[in-house]
Amino acid sequence: MATFTIAWGVSDTDPSGQHTVTVTSAAEVDAALDRLRVDGPWPVDVYQDSWHPGEPTPPYGLQLVWGHPERAAAAWLGPHPGYAVDPALSPWPEPVDHDQDAAEPHRTQLTPATARSLVRDHIRTGHRPTGATWITPR
Repeated sequence: MATFTIAWGVSDTDPSGQHTVTVTSAAEVDAALDRLRVDGPWPVDVYQDSWHPGEPTPPYGLQLVWGHPERAAAAWLGPHPGYAVDPALSPWPEPVDHDQDAAEPHRTQLTPATARSLVRDHIRTGHRPTGATWITPR
């Protein structure tokens, strides 16, 4: 399995400028997301390999809003970009605030369990996950 980076927040000590952890398995994804849930919500980037300032931006990956007890958001940054939803869920009634901004209600139609599954799928395949409906922004 390839190595992926999970990045969040701001760090003066990591070359990426964010707090990071590398993961190669579902168990490591679970441990990282469980840790982040305590302090969240956070915008969380998940991308293959590592990244440092001055390098080209990672070509694609997932971006989550993670840490809300009942909802999450996921966006795919790569070929066929979009955001993930579970059509069976209604939008959350208010934006989900995080340390940089807020996720709009229509983008928070995911449970934390579904968002976690999307991350696991991404690190297993290296591609856009298939466990949600993807909406292409206009």
